[in-house]
Amino acid sequence: MVARRGHQVVVFETDADPAAVTADDDFNSPRPGVPQGQHGHVFRARVSRVLREEVPDVIDEMLIHGIPKAGFDFGDGYENDFALMARRPVLEAVLRRVVGHEAGVEVRTGERVTGLTAAGDGSVPRVSGVRTRGGHTAPADLVIDCCGRRSASPRWLAELGAGLGLEHYQPCDLHYFARHYRLLPGTHFPNTTFPDGAFTPYGIFLAMAEDNGTFCLAGALSKADPYRSSFRNEKLFDRVMAALPRMQTWAGAGTPITDVELMGGLANRRRSLLKNGQPTVTGLLLLGDASHYTNATFGQGVALGFWQAQALARHAHLIGQDHPALLCEVEAWTNRVLGPRYAQQVQVDEAMVGGLRAGVAGGPLVRTRDPGGALAAMAALGDTQAGIAFYRIDNLLTDLTAEVSDTSLNRRLETFLADIKEGPDGLGPLPRAAFEAILR
Repeated sequence: MVARRGHQVVVFETDADPAAVTADDDFNSPRPGVPQGQHGHVFRARVSRVLREEVPDVIDEMLIHGIPKAGFDFGDGYENDFALMARRPVLEAVLRRVVGHEAGVEVRTGERVTGLTAAGDGSVPRVSGVRTRGGHTAPADLVIDCCGRRSASPRWLAELGAGLGLEHYQPCDLHYFARHYRLLPGTHFPNTTFPDGAFTPYGIFLAMAEDNGTFCLAGALSKADPYRSSFRNEKLFDRVMAALPRMQTWAGAGTPITDVELMGGLANRRRSLLKNGQPTVTGLLLLGDASHYTNATFGQGVALGFWQAQALARHAHLIGQDHPALLCEVEAWTNRVLGPRYAQQVQVDEAMVGGLRAGVAGGPLVRTRDPGGALAAMAALGDTQAGIAFYRIDNLLTDLTAEVSDTSLNRRLETFLADIKEGPDGLGPLPRAAFEAILR
C-alpha cells in the first residue's frame, strides 16, 4: 500500500518463501517466525474491506487460490463486504507472492534485523535504518516494526538511549489447541458464518471453515487445567469435539490432516512511542502485533493489523517529510479507532480467565447482560436485524453505538437485556465430569 503511493520499500523477512505449487504446500511451508500460523484463524470482513479499498487485485489472487468468501449477510449498504475463509499460511503465501512481484518493493528473505541505526544528536533519537545479522546496515527514511508479539524494539530502543512511551501488558493464562481437517467427499461445511462455538465453564471450543475444503477445530483451556496435556492427544481431542453438541457435525465431516497444535504465552499488549503526547523516538513506527497484540478470543488481531496498515498508508505523504507528525497521526488514529477494541478485549479476558479457573473446579457458566451476546441470542430466536448487527460488529465493520442508533433495534435489545437474570447458568453442553471422563 505504501509502495503504490510512490515509496521504495525494503522488506526484511527471516522465514523462507513458501512453496508456490498448491495451497497445501503453502500450509506446510515452515513459518517459525509465526508460531500462531498453524492455529485456526478468522479473517474478519475488515480485512477484505482494506484489501478492496487499497489493493483489490490481492483479493482476486486469494479467490483464485481457493480462499472462499464466508456466508455472512451484512445487510443493506454492506453488499460489498465479505469475510475470507483460510488457513493463515495459505493467505500469507498469496500476500507474499503479490508483494514479491510488486514494483517498488524489494524482499530480502533470510536476512534478520538485529538492531536500529540512529542519526543526529538531539534529545529524541531519529532512527535512520537497520542493522542486520551479517553486520550490514540499510538506511531508511522510515523503519516499520511489524515483527509481531516477539518484537525486539524495546531492546533496540534501549541501545539508542530511548524507550517506549507506553507498555501495557496483561497475561491471559490460556493454552490454545487446534487441529485441521479436510472435508470428506460429498460433505459440506456445516456453517460458513464462523466461528461456530461451544462454551463450557472450563473451556471454549470453536470450528472454523477454511480454504480448499479444509476446516479447523480449536479449544482454549486454562493453564491451571490439569487435563490440558491430555487434550493434546489426537484421539482424545477428537472425542471431546464429538461429544460437544455444536461440534458434533463438524467432527463427523472431515478427516484430520494435522496433529493437535499447542500455543501458549497468550497476552494482550499495547505499546506506543508517544509519552505525554510527545515522541520518544522518530523515524520508527510500530505496526500490527508490535503495536497492539490481542489475545485470540475475539479473532480480531489480523483485522486490526490490516486496518492500522491502511491508516499508515493514508499518511504515507509524511514519510521522509515530517517524522514527528507521522508518528503522532498514526498513534492518534490507533488510540481512537483500535483503543476501545483493545480495552474491551482486556476487560473480557480478565473475566474469562477467572471464569475458566472456576470452571476447572466445577463452577457453572455465568450469565451476564452482555449486549453483543444478547444480539446473537436474539438472532437465534429469529431477529434478523439483530443477527446482521451482530455480524457487522463482530467483523469490525461497525460498532455497538452505531447499531443501536436504530431506535427499533435498541428498544428490542434493551427489553431482551432487562429479562436476563445474571448469575449461574448451568454446567454447559459438556459437564466437567464428562469432559474429564473422556480424557481419562
